[in-house]
Amino acid sequence: MRFQELMPDALHWLGITKIDKLISMSDMKYNAITGSGIKVLERVPIPDDMIPADAHVEIDAKMYAGYYVPEEKRAIINDDFVKQSKGRGLDA
Repeated sequence: MRFQELMPDALHWLGITKIDKLISMSDMKYNAITGSGIKVLERVPIPDDMIPADAHVEIDAKMYAGYYVPEEKRAIINDDFVKQSKGRGLDA
């Protein structure tokens, strides 16, 4: 189990009060950071071309489960979206 609530302590210890661009899909991480008083100015989605082809299954499932989804993708995150996602075969 991860304790995201404790993670911002290190940021506060370093004197961080603001994060310009947060690259994380984790709402638990985002909520812990902002809940501790650190401002997040922008959440940056992981670019599609940076996600390996066989990792889309995990990323798609996380978005479907409620992780951060960029505004332009929210309309397409549904049952059909997740069912279309395929990982690599067992022979790979």
